[in-house]
Amino acid sequence: MIKLRTIPLLPFSVIIAIAVFSLTILYSISGGSFSPWCVKQIWRVLLGIAALIVALNIETKVWRKYALAIYMMSLVALALVAVMGKISMGAQRWIKFGALTLQPSELMRISLIMLLARYFSTRSVDENKEAKTLLVPTLLTIIPVGFVLLQPDLGTAMLLILTFLSVLFVCGVQIWKFVTIFISALISAPILWKSLYEYQKQRILMFLNPEMDPSGAGYHIIQAKIALGSGGFWGKGLLNGTQSQLNFLPEKQTDFIFGALGEELGFVGCTLLLFLYVVLFIYNYKVALFTQSKFARIMVFGINAMMFFYVIINIFMVCGLFPVVGIPLPFFSYGGNALLVLMFCQGLIFSADCEHSKK
Repeated sequence: MIKLRTIPLLPFSVIIAIAVFSLTILYSISGGSFSPWCVKQIWRVLLGIAALIVALNIETKVWRKYALAIYMMSLVALALVAVMGKISMGAQRWIKFGALTLQPSELMRISLIMLLARYFSTRSVDENKEAKTLLVPTLLTIIPVGFVLLQPDLGTAMLLILTFLSVLFVCGVQIWKFVTIFISALISAPILWKSLYEYQKQRILMFLNPEMDPSGAGYHIIQAKIALGSGGFWGKGLLNGTQSQLNFLPEKQTDFIFGALGEELGFVGCTLLLFLYVVLFIYNYKVALFTQSKFARIMVFGINAMMFFYVIINIFMVCGLFPVVGIPLPFFSYGGNALLVLMFCQGLIFSADCEHSKK
């Protein structure tokens, strides 16, 4: 039986508000048309709500039981991308099944969180402080990160690592170990730089100085900053954004939709969207704080951290404070795979909340 009445009204309303807000911007940057993006996105939102309801109706202990199996299936799917993946815009990240296109890296984000939550839920805080306890979860993270980097998808690899570190933090791993990881990353930076693809190096260099190539590699950052800054406080108004309407702003419906929002609705529109995200993050954090299941607590915290990094990286990227890595804005950017996975993830959080409310 579908537990529609158990859906927490406030956070669900926030998600719907973000989705409607997104549809409004997509309609506007399409020149006042429901095609090519609005109609498809409406169906994806409806499908995402269905995924949310499915997750809501499954107890969290089920995910704990099958976490390893889900992780292994996601890992196999990632491996298949290298063999039979669909190449688009120079990257090989998707598997096509007829009319369905699947991005396994999206599934890996949540399956990794589930498996890490299962692993750490069976161990005490004192055990988590031991270095040997971290070997298995580190390996579980490094393997999919390696597959993702081969696609190549630097943004998703960074999200997996940041989510992993967030889970370690909430499980009681000492601060000095994070400092050690940071220092190790700095020392290995030259090696990591050599392993990057040429276009990834260009993105980092353009982040540091986009004016080096304003009509080439630095074009995305420059146009995004122009769009965001030109909106001022109130914005130019819907249908009046020159950068988006005249197609100067690249990927205006996906990675750089925050720039289109800033141009048309200004500081006020951007602040409203950020406020909606803050409300959602606070709710998710409260669920993680008060749920009695250790597995659910770690899983919810990990999901909330992942969503938080989605938002921060995307907005910083549009503002020119972070290299362009292709991270969408949760529930707001145009797209299917990320939206479905995030809706499903929010359903998992709702399920944990409902289980806590019954006790």
